[in-house]
Amino acid sequence: MFRSVLLFLFLFPWPLLAQPLGCELVLSGRVSDEHDRSGLGFAEVRILELARSVQADEQGVYRIEGLCEGSYTLQVAHLGCDPVIVKIQLSRSTEKDLFLEHHESELKDLEVIRKRPDENVGLSRTELDKAALESSAGRTLAEALSSIPGVNMLSSGPTINKPVIHGLYGNRILTLNQGIRQEDQQWGTEHAPNLDPFSSDRITVLKGAASVQYGADAMGGVVITEPVELPREGGLRGELRGVGLLNGRGGGGNGSLQGTIPSVRGLGWRVQGGGRYLGDAEAPNYVLSNTGVRESGGSAALGWHRFRGGVDIFYSYFARELGILRASHIGNLTDLQNAIESGEPWYQEPFTYAIEAPRQSVQHHLLKVGSTYRLTDRNELVLTYGYQADDRQEFDIRRGGRTERPAIDLWLATHTGDAVFKHFIGKHLHGKVGANGVFQRNTNIPGTGIRPLIPDFEKVSGGVFVLEHLPLGERLEFEAGARLEASRLQVSKYDLNDVYIMPEHEFVNHAFSFGVNRTLADSTHFRANVSSAFRPPQVSELYSEGLHHGSAAIEIGDPTLGSERSLKASVDVEGRWLNKRLSWGGTVYLDRIANYIYLRPQGYQLTIRGAFPEFAYVSTDALLWGLDLSGEFAFSARWSLRSRWSFVRGRDQVRDEWLFQMPADRGENSLIWRNKEAGGWRAIEASCTSTLVLEQTRYPVGLDFTEPPPGYHLLGLSCSATKPLGKNELRLGVQGNNLLNLAYRDYLDRFRYYTDARGSDVSVVIRYSWGAEHH
Repeated sequence: MFRSVLLFLFLFPWPLLAQPLGCELVLSGRVSDEHDRSGLGFAEVRILELARSVQADEQGVYRIEGLCEGSYTLQVAHLGCDPVIVKIQLSRSTEKDLFLEHHESELKDLEVIRKRPDENVGLSRTELDKAALESSAGRTLAEALSSIPGVNMLSSGPTINKPVIHGLYGNRILTLNQGIRQEDQQWGTEHAPNLDPFSSDRITVLKGAASVQYGADAMGGVVITEPVELPREGGLRGELRGVGLLNGRGGGGNGSLQGTIPSVRGLGWRVQGGGRYLGDAEAPNYVLSNTGVRESGGSAALGWHRFRGGVDIFYSYFARELGILRASHIGNLTDLQNAIESGEPWYQEPFTYAIEAPRQSVQHHLLKVGSTYRLTDRNELVLTYGYQADDRQEFDIRRGGRTERPAIDLWLATHTGDAVFKHFIGKHLHGKVGANGVFQRNTNIPGTGIRPLIPDFEKVSGGVFVLEHLPLGERLEFEAGARLEASRLQVSKYDLNDVYIMPEHEFVNHAFSFGVNRTLADSTHFRANVSSAFRPPQVSELYSEGLHHGSAAIEIGDPTLGSERSLKASVDVEGRWLNKRLSWGGTVYLDRIANYIYLRPQGYQLTIRGAFPEFAYVSTDALLWGLDLSGEFAFSARWSLRSRWSFVRGRDQVRDEWLFQMPADRGENSLIWRNKEAGGWRAIEASCTSTLVLEQTRYPVGLDFTEPPPGYHLLGLSCSATKPLGKNELRLGVQGNNLLNLAYRDYLDRFRYYTDARGSDVSVVIRYSWGAEHH
């Protein structure tokens, strides 16, 4: 009997006796934005009296069951909104719509935090912020990036530089300018990117194959000039920057102005412009004649953004005129050989600002129109259209008064379109599905009187991709993706028998990627990535035939070349140890490229315009591997020691020899002094930097025109500080390079055959910003 009573006491539903009859009411409705009435997915509705909450679905619909009659206090919350308290009297099942107001300034910060970790999982990623860019003010984009481990420069004299990432350059490195793939005849080794690196406050470098998201040309990495965020609130803000350069006896400047239109909520604008003017560069013992630079450019941006979506319009113009080292153009084979062996350029004149033939003149226009529409709180559609026009002229030294007539006159028009759907599947799995298209037309402007180096062509390409991201807790995340792309190239040219032909080439390629990020401890992070990539041959690799004036070389194409295909694996580890006094990182990679295309020296050729080295485009199977290392140890509150090293190896697996023109081993060590504040100045920093480049001993024997130059060691100093002036700010910086004025030549300089590199240089940077609080 006792057991039966006890069982009854335990099993009887006593709570029902405490619950009044009729507690079966339902409260339901939709949580929406109070401005456009769009549903706010995954909002939280909480009943304070019952300490009970529910989460709305993706459309903002919520439902609370099992309620009794009475008064309740609802607390409604959503990301980017202030919580709202709503009182409700419940006597029967009720539908109640709830409304919240989004604060766009908070949403702006939220989006940045949410987007950044979701892309390029497993790839090594390095950012140069505004301060790092200012330390390289007055330099080229490649010079600004060369301080990053694993990034080098391919040069054609002191004025033309292209970034090299893990041994790859040119068409294997994609540059994204304001979100648009830069298209500006980048096939030339002496065709530097036609953009102003200081039109952006941040540049990001992805070191690794990124073809899944970005398509062809992203085989070696991606250089991203991040768009400057347009203001959505506040008054007028501006900035002026000036730079002076000792070597070249010139300088430049840049200014920007931005603000909002108070009468139109969410509307921001920005205008920017600048230029650079330099005379001849100087080596330690002589002037590098005809190496002056003229640059000018500007941009304008207008954007309207609300929570549901927005529209951006951006236009930029960039013009560059630069001289090509006069000593690189030589009259006959004997003089060419003598110039290589003499140790000094055969042509030397006093310093001048004049630019004469051989020279380049380039104008580049870019127009971008982008829109974003948020379909739900977590899903959005991004549409982007881009148009670019690139006008390139190259001038040679010509007889009969024709020097002012361009020897190469190219007009390249490019249309790009992108559609990307960013989505969530469930609570954690999210990613993007997209399609990209490119239409490009290259035209040789008549009147040069010379057979074109590259022919007229039209290129059409299109691709689709999917990239999904899965975080498993806070310490582990995966990413996988795939891409399919097809392209067609139609060429119009006269063959060697003056017969007009229109050959066509079609390419179909695919790529995949798989990446993982793992936080091993609070201060140690591990990344790994395996990706395939592809690159169809460029028209220059297929059909070049003649003298390329900018590189002072004859280049011969091969129309039988096929697509390059890469498979790359990389592992990246970084950490902060010893109470964050030691920061370190390392990247190891292995990259196998089938049908690797490169310019291979073929000897010399004598033409009516002089004697020049000859190169032919050939393909092989290549294997590249390397290691990037970096570390910084703070041995006191103000003093630290930083070291950065990069090592690259490349083998031609078909010919069983080292690859031509791979970067030499390079290291950089810096002693840094920092002080947060002193005498009203902030962010005070001074450093002494030692750069060591070893001699390249891994090269194909007997192939090049001369042996690789010896290694070299350069010394540099820099200092900078910021002075807050209320809502204004003044920043000063001084930097010296090659302070010992060492005469040296770099293996990756195409003009090392003729001359030493630039000698010592000192630059001074001044920036004044106004209209915003600075901390």
